[in-house]
Amino acid sequence: MVIGHKLRFYSKSLILTAALAVGLVGVPTAIHGASEGNEDAREAFGKAEQFRAKRDIRSARIELMNAIKADPEWIDARVAQAEVLLGLGDGIGAEAELDRAVKLGLEPAAVRHLYGHAYSLQGNAQKARDQLLTNDIPRKNQGYAARIMGKVALQMDDEQLAGAAYNRAMELDGKNPDLWVDIARFRARSGDQAGATNAVDEAVKLDPANIRALQYRGELLRFQFGLGAALPWFERALDIDPNDVSLLTEYAATLGDMGRMTDMLVVARKIIALDGTNPRAFFMQAVLAARAGKFGLARRLMQQTGGEIDNVPAVMLVQGIIEHGEGNHNAAVDKFRRLVSMQPNNRQAQNLLARSLYLAGSAVDAVEVLKAQVNRSGADPYALWLAGRALEAMDERGQATGLLNRAAIHDLGKESAFVAVVPLNVLRAEAQRNANDARVVVPYIRALYIAGDYNAAFAEAKRLQQSNPGASAAHILVADVAATMGNYDEAIDALQKARSIRFSEPVMLRLVEVFRATGAMQQSGEALAQYLNYNPSNIAGLRWMAYAHLETESWTVAAHILENLRKRIGDNDALILAGLTQAYTGLGLTEKAIAAGRDAYRVQPSSPVVSHLYGLALMEDDARKKDGISLLKKAVAIMPENRVYRKSLRRAYAARRADRRKVKS
Repeated sequence: MVIGHKLRFYSKSLILTAALAVGLVGVPTAIHGASEGNEDAREAFGKAEQFRAKRDIRSARIELMNAIKADPEWIDARVAQAEVLLGLGDGIGAEAELDRAVKLGLEPAAVRHLYGHAYSLQGNAQKARDQLLTNDIPRKNQGYAARIMGKVALQMDDEQLAGAAYNRAMELDGKNPDLWVDIARFRARSGDQAGATNAVDEAVKLDPANIRALQYRGELLRFQFGLGAALPWFERALDIDPNDVSLLTEYAATLGDMGRMTDMLVVARKIIALDGTNPRAFFMQAVLAARAGKFGLARRLMQQTGGEIDNVPAVMLVQGIIEHGEGNHNAAVDKFRRLVSMQPNNRQAQNLLARSLYLAGSAVDAVEVLKAQVNRSGADPYALWLAGRALEAMDERGQATGLLNRAAIHDLGKESAFVAVVPLNVLRAEAQRNANDARVVVPYIRALYIAGDYNAAFAEAKRLQQSNPGASAAHILVADVAATMGNYDEAIDALQKARSIRFSEPVMLRLVEVFRATGAMQQSGEALAQYLNYNPSNIAGLRWMAYAHLETESWTVAAHILENLRKRIGDNDALILAGLTQAYTGLGLTEKAIAAGRDAYRVQPSSPVVSHLYGLALMEDDARKKDGISLLKKAVAIMPENRVYRKSLRRAYAARRADRRKVKS
């Protein structure tokens, strides 16, 4: 059976397979030594075995410590403790126990598979490889060695070596659920989402109580459908072992991403109680502190991580936010610049870097960071506003006005999967030479789309879709071209296929928009509700949900959603504030509506949306109707073709005439 997608075996893979297939006659397979274990040691050892049978390896570790204390010369206890420590992810401790066992007389060949595992946990791939590819490993341990070799090969970014190792492991130990979990991770890394799911399902079938299998099934569902889909699997695994740190860490991170911060904090504190140096647990607490504006506390918590996770993008983001929050703009620039270099398409990171540069007095650099984003459709309104302010600081008022006007009218254009960066003729030649290479064909499709050759773009996208049915991105490409051509049935079909692979935010947003374009409002709402069921704190989804409730005049629900978004985002999102203005106006809470409208107008005074809704709120206050009419006139002046704005202004004039008649009478 082939594990990887279109896996080919090269010379080093064949060497690996041959090396792992060799089992030398006469290699010691039984653990033996000077001591056979005294009575106290054997009693503790027996208890440890019982705990291991119950999958409670932490308790097993304690009993094995007692066994070793009772008889330090007993090899069996040393090796068993090494196995337990490997299960706990402690490669250094496991190596120390193995070294002691060898000094007591154990043949190194008998535990080379464990040495390889220990070195891999320490990140020393070369030493692990040297152990795992020796030709004196007993056959009964070769399956284990092959499985660990697969993980080591991935550490070395050698997928073909990994594929050969996993194939060999399957031949020797195909009923091992841990092997199937590793295979699932390998397939996911290779982009074979369906294959990864099948592999982890096989692991769960082989051992329904396997913690790693249940955990990874949850991780795959989190990726495929959203955060909430993972929780039942994590909780099922926690029922088996409530003290598994790796599992608790994924569970806590998922709770935090869902906005369940109190629950996340409880789990994070439990992790620290079990592992006082766990960097991710301290990081999660730092995130919570930063969100509350307690930047000093957040910094102290980040220091507790010891720098172990400083290269993780999410950590860089929080570190930058802490520096930014404390006014250390140059330090924030350093953090955000590193993040943008790692994730050049991360808009949030770009915006934060540009803002830090702007506040540090580097307006020119801020514009440079935002240039690519604001020069395309689908630009973030905040990026447009920030770039406009930076251009003003550079005394480039003409360019600044254009960007600020784009931000004000919220006419940003639809962001699609298409960004052309190379001339069309160059991309066409590359695509013709490599017709089946998606990395080459996708840019070509993008260029055709930008050039307006939708028929050719659609034909190429369909061909790519048919040859890559398991790739969500291929279906999204078809949907974008089809929607542009007005072929909504084709777009919906492609998006439904993408959703079955991975129901991501881009898929959700496109489904909502296409359903709305066809008038299928119920289906649009159902798609949005399903996405939010698994991703209840997703900002884009909550925005759409709030707008849908505003459209149906469900003012209370809309206000509740928008107020929660306001707490998370702050008072600088004009559209959220404008939505609150509309909701509170509908509820008859005039003072709250006017207050929200005032905040929205402060953020974007040239926005017709803000001027219109703020004006309507002021019209509800007899003493402020004059100001309300002025704002409604401003909205019409900015967008004279908008029928809703013109209708509101006509009504305002009619109301004013009626008031004057009342006064005269």
